[in-house]
Amino acid sequence: MVEFIQFKTLSMDLESILSNVTRMYVNSNDYNMAELIALSEAELYPVGSYDEKAERYEYVLKLSVPVKYFDHLRDNIDPIRRRISDDLTLITAPYIHELISEVFIVIKIEQDSQWRSSVLEYVAEAQLTSGTAECDCMLFFASPDSGGIVVEMEKRLIDKGIKAVMTPLSSISKKELHSVLRNFEKTSRFGIFLISKAFLELSLPAEVINEIAWNIINPAKNFYQLWDMVSRTDVAAFSSVLARSLACSTERMSVESICENILRQVAFQRSNEK
Repeated sequence: MVEFIQFKTLSMDLESILSNVTRMYVNSNDYNMAELIALSEAELYPVGSYDEKAERYEYVLKLSVPVKYFDHLRDNIDPIRRRISDDLTLITAPYIHELISEVFIVIKIEQDSQWRSSVLEYVAEAQLTSGTAECDCMLFFASPDSGGIVVEMEKRLIDKGIKAVMTPLSSISKKELHSVLRNFEKTSRFGIFLISKAFLELSLPAEVINEIAWNIINPAKNFYQLWDMVSRTDVAAFSSVLARSLACSTERMSVESICENILRQVAFQRSNEK
């Protein structure tokens, strides 16, 4: 009898295991599964210590997948997890002493640390505004959205004592956007970009999209984004930076609760001016 050496090898073989599972999907022409596994970041977590009775180590596999799969996973997560778990069992069967007993799939949201440098620049240059702003809030939106939620938000904000300026955007250049943003910085306390289907369809140059995203993630700019009836996948196709950034969403919040949040932000800005 050869004594079993308690040494965890499965974690070192993870890439080979995933490669073999992917090969199964390629051979069966299941390219969705093949792409999902190939684009995932995998991690193994041991569950407890070596089980002498079962003569095995037990692991949990975590697969982090890109946000492009958000809708697909939301609708199909249970069968996908079961299939991956079954296929891994088939692949890892030769590992008598090691077992992947559970598979977790999570959305991978990449972090963007550019905000750190913007804060340091802001502090170093001491770009502190003085005086009183002309308006509390400026809402930027696509011209086709002039009705609907824009009208409703304007009315609710006025009812709450917030002076709001509605600023429609069409296809603009980077120079024109700079002019609009400079006007915002001189006159407003708080800014919102309304990201809707109409906004995502604007003919905006890449440099303009990047400039908008930069203003949203920059803590010194007092901007945030509001998603109106769009998914993270929709936004990611427009700008990966915006998709990774925090956003209020009409899918999860009512217009009233969104305006209450704006009121709190504006009140905070007003208090800092005293």
